[in-house]
Amino acid sequence: MTSEKILSAAAELFMEKGFDAVSVREIAAKAGVNVALINYHFQSKENLFLSVLEETVSASRMKLNNLNNADIPSKEKLLQVIDMYTEKIFTNCRGYHFIQRELTGTQRPELVEGIAKITNKNSAELRRLLEDGQKKKEFKKEADVDMVNATLFGVMYQATHAVLRKRWIRPGEDDAAFKQRVKEYLVDLLTGYLIK
Repeated sequence: MTSEKILSAAAELFMEKGFDAVSVREIAAKAGVNVALINYHFQSKENLFLSVLEETVSASRMKLNNLNNADIPSKEKLLQVIDMYTEKIFTNCRGYHFIQRELTGTQRPELVEGIAKITNKNSAELRRLLEDGQKKKEFKKEADVDMVNATLFGVMYQATHAVLRKRWIRPGEDDAAFKQRVKEYLVDLLTGYLIK
């Protein structure tokens, strides 16, 4: 399908170069379509970018929603969230850093607003999971769920950033061992903070 070809080409280029460095003509050439088709399907480069972003984060949102509806203890849900994001972000650092770069680096407030609107849906699902644990008295009532969210993604950003991770990876530690260490750290940190 044409729109899927366009989304795929755009995702690859946006992740590699960033929003500002990619032209609609370049996306069209990579997708093997003309510019008019991109305008027909997406109306603008900004809409195309936001469609790529929505596609990138929607699978995680669906998994979070499924966890929210699962009849399992809150701690198990939290462990699955940590596992899901560790695997996803370590597997696709480019996608994660693409979101972070565009959220903090663009000079277009309307684009930042669109990015925040999409990513906030995922944050809301995670907040719902944490607040549900508080309501069930499985997590501390006074725990700051927004800071849990910020901690999870802040650690992931530092641990997977090409330059920053060099500070944290130990000599002789391979990627799999480092990923496991990050996962274990997040489990210890977040369960220690949230669970009575």
